[in-house]
Amino acid sequence: MGLKMEIITISNKQDLLKHQSEINSLFFECFGGRQLGDLWNWAYIENPNGEPIVTLCYEGSRLVGHYAIMPMPLCLGNEALKSYLVMTAMVSESHRKFGLFPKLGIENSKVAFDLGVDFIMGFPNANSTPGVKKRLNWILPPADYVANISKAQLLQKKTSLLSISKNAFSLNLHDPKTRRWRMSRPGANYVWDDGLLYKEFEGAIDVMYFDAAEDLEKLPEKKNINILIKSEDIQFRDFMAFKYQFGGLPINKHFDPSIINRQMCLSDVF
Repeated sequence: MGLKMEIITISNKQDLLKHQSEINSLFFECFGGRQLGDLWNWAYIENPNGEPIVTLCYEGSRLVGHYAIMPMPLCLGNEALKSYLVMTAMVSESHRKFGLFPKLGIENSKVAFDLGVDFIMGFPNANSTPGVKKRLNWILPPADYVANISKAQLLQKKTSLLSISKNAFSLNLHDPKTRRWRMSRPGANYVWDDGLLYKEFEGAIDVMYFDAAEDLEKLPEKKNINILIKSEDIQFRDFMAFKYQFGGLPINKHFDPSIINRQMCLSDVF
């Protein structure tokens, strides 16, 4: 690291567009030769819920670090939270083990505080979970998991799912603007059926969102179902496909994962 490093934070779409090429190059390096492409535009530029907050670290003209959050507002009745989702945190391999990741996260949180963000949330992978907990002080409940289960088996056990829908904050997919944006995520074809959102993935069905357990009866037949299950719901453990850690950080308001309806629609991955 011979050149001086500069950390900047951008909080509007037009300024962020100026850095798109450098962000794509860093993503290509960090994620095995993949391109962000349309997914980046969907998350940051086309998002109708507000402006992104993106912290970048340059060494000279080269982008070596990126920590970004995008608006993902949660609602419960008439109460709306100014919540943001962390997406694509990355540091160049040449600049790891120098504490750059927490520096970017801390700087991003400072700007988020000034802009009135309530809290940030996300689904950190196994590599980043220790860092966000130890260095960024994220609140991490026991890891949730994705269950892969037949529709018949799911409907037999669905009663335990009722508790997650009524008294928790959710992404408001009944708002046409938010629903259109969420369903426009590149790389998938979504189906909305009056309170149920799902998509097909590799021959199975991903349940993105549902209002109540009865909505699950509308899922397609003869395909296995992938559904995000809270960690404490042990009756689906035998069907666990993989763990999916959720967590977050209070900014201007307390972050309580127990009152958030954690469904796949909150993740940029699904």
